[in-house]
Amino acid sequence: MRNASQLRGAARTRLVVVAAAGLLVAAGVGGCGGGSSHKSSPPNATSTSGPSEPTPTNSASGSGKWSGAQSIDPGLGVLSISCASTTACVAVDGNPSPSSDETESGTPGNALTYNGSSWSNPVVVDSGNSLVSVSCPEINFCAAVDSSGNTFTYNGSSWMSFKAADGTAQLEAVSCASASFCVAVDNNGSAVTWNGTTWSSPQTVDSNSGTTSQGTIMNAVSCPSASFCVAVDGNGAFYFNGSSWSTVHALWNGTEDTGTGPPAGVSCVSASFCVAVGTDGGSYTYNGTSWTTEASVDSPDGAATSFTAVSCTTTTFCMGVGQDNNATAIYNGTSWSPFIPVSDVQTLASVSCPSTTFCVAVDGATGVLTWRA
Repeated sequence: MRNASQLRGAARTRLVVVAAAGLLVAAGVGGCGGGSSHKSSPPNATSTSGPSEPTPTNSASGSGKWSGAQSIDPGLGVLSISCASTTACVAVDGNPSPSSDETESGTPGNALTYNGSSWSNPVVVDSGNSLVSVSCPEINFCAAVDSSGNTFTYNGSSWMSFKAADGTAQLEAVSCASASFCVAVDNNGSAVTWNGTTWSSPQTVDSNSGTTSQGTIMNAVSCPSASFCVAVDGNGAFYFNGSSWSTVHALWNGTEDTGTGPPAGVSCVSASFCVAVGTDGGSYTYNGTSWTTEASVDSPDGAATSFTAVSCTTTTFCMGVGQDNNATAIYNGTSWSPFIPVSDVQTLASVSCPSTTFCVAVDGATGVLTWRA
């Protein structure tokens, strides 16, 4: 069984650079979704190899199709994606470290934008660190975080200079409810909040941080509003009410091979509906009061699939993405569809669904895949 940190490490390190030929080959690679319904394109969307839509290859349910993987970032690994609408997405990248589960510092982190038809060229946002997560609640605002505790904001046309938000740890994930409220969580059990102008000091959320338990890293966070967020570590969930964090609500019982696994990702539609996904392929659904656990959904060949991320648009539509066989599954509010492989790489690192008919996933390497119903 792999924990969420190991899954992220796999997603960030499975790249082989063929230096002699100047080629980047994916040797098997692997946040938070946006929410606005505005139909406007982000500026600076200059087409690169600019994916025209390929012929769909596989279906994650009876009604939707995934495209094949499109290479949009030949230099680094695309680690996170967030779409404010079907015509406004931002992806961020980082340089995988060949010797650890973390991203490598000292190399630039870039952002790429999608305008509904093509992707821009990579734009350097962070000159010294990998960008590990991005959240775009609206077309004219995104927040991104890097591997050294810095944050960056996007106004729809350009990126602002970095702000040092967390000088003690590596930020792992960010989620924004609006341009005036975001939460970022780190690998030391702390969270920082954005009020539209400044970031708060780190606040301890996970008291297990620094131990050898699964609770050492805050893996993901989702904020549907400024008064409600859920963050998950390898043990359970923490709730934010706009001013303070709860103690942990246990989700995974710590038993291996149960078909659930440590929580790796979470997505909330409201304060009464969230879905968290586990690294053994299980899911945890929140109804505003309690969590319901569902054991893993296996891929068609019977092999267990590890969830890496999830994006929920409504209470009846969530897209979960996995590591093994690059699998995806759809939750309809009652049950999950079977996992179905969607391309020839091994891991999907992040997914964002701004509507029930459109999702974008990134593979942790050079590629992006699009799902349309």
